[in-house]
Amino acid sequence: MKKSKRILLLLAILILALSIIYFIPESRKKIKTRHFTFFFSSSIDTASIVELASALENSYSKTSADLRTQPLDNIETNIYSQRWRYIKATGNWTASGNIEGISKLHFVARAWGDSDGKKVAVHEFTHAVTLKLLLDNETQPVSSKDFDKKFSNFPTWLWEAISVYEANQFIDPKTLPYLNKHYPSISELNNRTKGGKIYSCGYTIIEYILSKYGQDKLINLIKNYGDLKSTFNVTDDQFCKNWFEFVTGKYLK
Repeated sequence: MKKSKRILLLLAILILALSIIYFIPESRKKIKTRHFTFFFSSSIDTASIVELASALENSYSKTSADLRTQPLDNIETNIYSQRWRYIKATGNWTASGNIEGISKLHFVARAWGDSDGKKVAVHEFTHAVTLKLLLDNETQPVSSKDFDKKFSNFPTWLWEAISVYEANQFIDPKTLPYLNKHYPSISELNNRTKGGKIYSCGYTIIEYILSKYGQDKLINLIKNYGDLKSTFNVTDDQFCKNWFEFVTGKYLK
């Protein structure tokens, strides 16, 4: 009985300690560059933030040119050393980074699946620029509620592929076993939970689009919310088949 009470007391102390830690504000630092304001955990090496800032500043003009839109002049960029602090700040349990509209970026310094924080940062920044492009494309002022409803139909495969490409998160198709048998469908590419195939082949999808149709057509596809039929005059399956033939010819022979 005494042992059980002792265990319960220790658990209560542990829960209390964790609760106190959870609600203690994190010590953070700030660095401002031309287009970004960085807020980051004080435990993160400042030199690594300077490198990351350089990568984002370099991508600012490139991504702007590629997506034919102008990002905000200054974007708040939040970097967390601990995943639980990222979750606390964003409420996002599954991802390693996310955007808050077109003005804020959030991501973990050491993200799952990618040790290069610079690529993760550019990936999230590209999401913000893509969203800005969609907002700029609205022909009249639209309420946030109406836009959110419309944006919910933007396909995952295109949303992620654009960011994967701009962040240069290339994965050699030879290392992807699922490409040995058959090409994934659009529905598979839209599924983040079952293998997240779009993250491993998104680069070559955009590479194919640019090779076959060009930059202007890619922009049109984004503005058309990924409607392949109206933009490229192909069905979803034909698009995937053509992309797979491109990948086979360039990487799998």
